[in-house]
Amino acid sequence: MSADDVSNSAHAVNVIVDELPDGVAVMTASGLLRCANKAFLEMVGRDRDEVVGKSIEAIVAEEDMLQLVGVETMFREATRDASIIFTASDGSPRRLIVCSAKSADMERILLTARVAGAVQEELASTTRWAASEQERAEELALARDALAANNVALRAAQEDADAAYKKLQGEVVARERLEKELRLAQKLEGIGQLAAGVAHEINTPMQYVGDNVAFLARAFAKLSEHIAIADRAVAGETAKSLEQARSLLDASRAQLKLKFLLENVPKSLLDSKSGIEHVSSIVRAMKSFAHVDHDEKAIGDINQAVRDTLMVAQSEYKSVATAETDLGALPPVICFLGRLNQVFLNLVVNAAHAIAEAKPAGGGKIRVASCAEGNVVSVTISDNGAGIPEAIQHKVFDPFFTTKAVGKGTGQGLSLARGIVVDAHGGTLSFETAPGQGTTFQIRLPVDGRSKLLSPS
Repeated sequence: MSADDVSNSAHAVNVIVDELPDGVAVMTASGLLRCANKAFLEMVGRDRDEVVGKSIEAIVAEEDMLQLVGVETMFREATRDASIIFTASDGSPRRLIVCSAKSADMERILLTARVAGAVQEELASTTRWAASEQERAEELALARDALAANNVALRAAQEDADAAYKKLQGEVVARERLEKELRLAQKLEGIGQLAAGVAHEINTPMQYVGDNVAFLARAFAKLSEHIAIADRAVAGETAKSLEQARSLLDASRAQLKLKFLLENVPKSLLDSKSGIEHVSSIVRAMKSFAHVDHDEKAIGDINQAVRDTLMVAQSEYKSVATAETDLGALPPVICFLGRLNQVFLNLVVNAAHAIAEAKPAGGGKIRVASCAEGNVVSVTISDNGAGIPEAIQHKVFDPFFTTKAVGKGTGQGLSLARGIVVDAHGGTLSFETAPGQGTTFQIRLPVDGRSKLLSPS
């Protein structure tokens, strides 16, 4: 047979295939399409040049099973009524029912296709849904296993966190206890520095109280002696007449100096009472300083705290300055009163030291004033001492900064005072100073113990 006869025969076959109602296509074992009839091209919605010479995967939708398993797996054996989703030129899906068979030489695959009916469409949809659900079930199983593993890790992490939290709670409690003990130690240290002066302040009134008590003892003895003389005279032991009794009593009165005793015994009693009250006020003031603050703020009398401070610190300032007070009517303040005592003490002692350094010609003066301004209580402590040099004014609240000689100060007084006023009470601590003229410190505190005051500009 000649080449022309072969060509004519192939053409005749193509014409016949094109006239078939079912779609027909031939592809290689690797999935390369060699030919396709008109029905197949119409079913997939493509021109011949978009199909012939192309891989079958190129015209199959991405969600189709063929894209997942591949040509070799899909058509390893003859297939019958397999649902394949093709894509048209416009991208629309075309579902076809495909049958396949291999050629005798196993090198070509013959495909026949027809449009899927409603039953096939539903079956294919159900099949895909089942496959999708199976995949989803597998994914859920994997997710469940991962979640279980995460839960185990989470429980272990929670146990570690609980243990760390308990340890942290213990450390916080220990730290709070140490901070409380440190505050008390700092307070007692300040009082300890004043101990010698306080002892002198107590010793002086106790000396004249002792002297007065000795005088009263002697006076009582003389009065007892005079009464004994009078009793014997009245009983007739030493006097036979009224005149003799009067004479004996007059002589006793003159000898025992009863007039002097009667005039001075009341004075001695008043002086002793005053001395005892003075000592009591010092002891009360010392107790207020040594008092340990509770963890919660409480109602406090700021004016009384100022008076206690001046009482305790008088040994520091009375030799260099006089103290003046102008204490206004103040409402009760929610505060840590013991800590504020420490602030007032630091400022009064600093004022005394500044005056001792400056030695003002007119004498030293420390003035403490208080007033209420709405929800704010203000306390000012002024002195006419040396003032604060401009070069160091920005450092006065820094920890451990001091201009005093070694052994005279640790440099923590003003830093501690600022922490108590600002951090613990939400107040403000500021100062105005003029070198060579003096300094005024102002403490402002919220009455309710909760508000936060803005620092003065």
